[in-house]
Amino acid sequence: MERHPGTARRRLAPLSPAAAGPGRRSIGRHGAAPVTILCAHCGEVAPTPPFLAPGDGGERPACCPGCAAAMALIHDLGLDDYYRLRGADGAAAPDLEERDRALALFDVPELLAAHRQPDPAGERLTLALSGLTCAACCWLIEKAAGDIPGVVSVRTNLAAMTLTLTYHRPEVPRAVAERLLKLGYGVTLPGDPVAEADQRREARRLLGRLALAGLGAMQAMMYSAALYLGVLDGDDEIYAWVFRIASFLVATPVVFYAGWPFFQGAWRGLRAGHPGMDLPVALALGLAWSGSLVNMAMGGGHVYFDSAAMFVFFLLLSRWLEQRQRHRVRATWRRLEDALPLVVRRLDGDGETWVASRQVRAGDRLSLSQGEVIPVDGVVVEGTAQVAESALTGEPLPRPAGAGDLLHAGARLVEGALLLDAAAPAADSLVARIGEQVSRAQSERLPLVRDWGRVAPLFTLAVLGLAAITLALHWSSGPALAFEHTLAVLVVTCPCALALAVPLTVSATLGAALKDGVLVASPAQLLALDRVRGALFDKTGTLTEGRFELAGSRTPDGDQDPDHHRDLLAVAAALEHGHPHPLARAFDDLPAAHLSEVRVLTGGASGRQQGRLWEIGPAPGDAAAPAGTSALLLREDGVPRLLLFLRDRTRPEAAPLLEAWRQRGWQLRLASGDGEAAVAALAGKLGLDQYRARCTPEQKVDWLRALQRDEGPQVMVGDGINDAPALLEASVSVATANSTSLARRAAGLYLLRADLTPLTRLPRLARKARNRINQNLTWALGYNLLAVPLAMAGWVPPWAAALGMSASSLIVTFNAARLSRWPSSFC
Repeated sequence: MERHPGTARRRLAPLSPAAAGPGRRSIGRHGAAPVTILCAHCGEVAPTPPFLAPGDGGERPACCPGCAAAMALIHDLGLDDYYRLRGADGAAAPDLEERDRALALFDVPELLAAHRQPDPAGERLTLALSGLTCAACCWLIEKAAGDIPGVVSVRTNLAAMTLTLTYHRPEVPRAVAERLLKLGYGVTLPGDPVAEADQRREARRLLGRLALAGLGAMQAMMYSAALYLGVLDGDDEIYAWVFRIASFLVATPVVFYAGWPFFQGAWRGLRAGHPGMDLPVALALGLAWSGSLVNMAMGGGHVYFDSAAMFVFFLLLSRWLEQRQRHRVRATWRRLEDALPLVVRRLDGDGETWVASRQVRAGDRLSLSQGEVIPVDGVVVEGTAQVAESALTGEPLPRPAGAGDLLHAGARLVEGALLLDAAAPAADSLVARIGEQVSRAQSERLPLVRDWGRVAPLFTLAVLGLAAITLALHWSSGPALAFEHTLAVLVVTCPCALALAVPLTVSATLGAALKDGVLVASPAQLLALDRVRGALFDKTGTLTEGRFELAGSRTPDGDQDPDHHRDLLAVAAALEHGHPHPLARAFDDLPAAHLSEVRVLTGGASGRQQGRLWEIGPAPGDAAAPAGTSALLLREDGVPRLLLFLRDRTRPEAAPLLEAWRQRGWQLRLASGDGEAAVAALAGKLGLDQYRARCTPEQKVDWLRALQRDEGPQVMVGDGINDAPALLEASVSVATANSTSLARRAAGLYLLRADLTPLTRLPRLARKARNRINQNLTWALGYNLLAVPLAMAGWVPPWAAALGMSASSLIVTFNAARLSRWPSSFC
């Protein structure tokens, strides 16, 4: 009878020794007792008789239906190589109740919507994983999920325990989750309490290993101090043996429990054919422990248990500090996200209804009272309140908020009550954008990091070669002495400091910038800011506040009395109602006429009234607009009827920013789509070197491209949709706090506050970050160049090598951490 793929059957008789596989252990003789069989998937003891699942070499034993189903699925997908790549370690399949709970998350569209992002190929979704043990797990997941119809790409991150899925069918996320759960891995949405608990457990485990290594290193050093100082003579040999044995007992759990991640990492690298920095570490630890044990058994006087324990402690300390620094930026916005309310009161008709914050859509009217936190970005339509925005801006004092003010999710009402019109769903709020751009920043790999990833295997092989040369050079002096010098070379050349030099500095820099009100989506752009040669600014909403007001109007015959223009102003207000351009906001408070067929056009709008076509758009260049204003022209059936003059206020912090950048020798320019008069007036007021008016997006890109070709890297600062192409083209791009969604996505740097002041300090932060990177790399390289010859010459004992290597890593770590005090320590 043919069996359906993916199912397993229970065998009714004990397996033969041949079928039991390598995990079986015989308990009795001549068949008098059953055979203990281990599950081929997770390694647990299987029942007798076991469950069976198909495999390349025939049927394999399983401990439960879950593991059997996982093994059958792997076989049906043609992925049996997973067991060869993985080795003996495995993960148990989740039980049915746990699996159903995990899959239930993927049946709620509102939950998935919070984590989906648009992608050119469809949609992109990030999932949290658990149960991954090595690179073979990543290989299996990518192969298994990549075969599902609708999947465009699958990328796993072993360090972050995440899966990034790109797809174009709505049913794909649940199908992927179901397949991964069948394979025995945990999969859930980011922020799920189960995944958070797993991450906390891993953090506690690392901290526990570090604590054990620290205590063990101190104890082992205490026992070894008497041996190093030579205070024990021949009559005290029994005490020397006691100290050696005590050092052995203390160091063994440090090496093989606390240091297990290094052995595991070394084995993974070897199995994948890419030896990494864990290989010389594991080799040094293994040689120090085993060599000391052999030397002690043969009656030798030198043991290095204390060196091995101290080596593990300082390596784990560096790893813990790196992890803590790396997660600091993510934790900042995660705390903000967790502070958002789960429910909010929405006005429906004449009443209020409690709804989930995830269900809020643009245009919903929300009611908020004193003490509540705003769940989405929105505009105040009624009421006054004192609003605390310290979680977003760092400003400790609350500010007043009233009708027309834009408030962001995460702000808390200290006093008062408000009615708020939601500007966008929760998934499009400032908090959500921060999370997206933090993820983008963490996924970006700097050229130095990519280069180190390529050089690391060569560096490891070079270290092993130097160790072999050292062993050969000193062999004539005796195997024990040659072993000691070789061990010192392996320890002293640990590339931890080199590996940490760039990532730790970048992580500290991102945290410092965020504290100063700048969200960095592209670390490479931030580091490039110190090498910029000029800046190109947009005008409206960037150097100006973007809050236009009507400064006057005039008919073609010269009439400037606004009372005579009341009907024409009502037509203009109707055309501009709902237009996204900042100029249109000047008409929001004016009474509007009734028009039909209103359409938003490039640079204006059109509509009909009683058969007549009305159009509004930029006035021609010969329109005599007052200085500092932008001119619009209202036409009726193509005939000019009214000139409208709009005035925008310059940002008060614009002049200090430009002066600070001018002192750096940068050329400052202005590119705007506004009219000649307004652009020229602002450029003259701020002392800009050049300006261009009536620029289209393409013209901004062309100008920026020419400047970068002739002068060098340029920074672009903008806020609008028309600035997005130039932001993508610039070496460094900055989107202001009031920028459009497209501009934010195009920019590498994003201001969290409606204030340009942080940009004044940002080049100095970039310079200090680059200096820190250079200092760390110089120190790490210089240390290795100095220490390696000394160790090969036999002038550095293993304990001193461990101390020097650890000190080198700690110096790099603390030097990078100094940036976290920005800006207080440098301003």
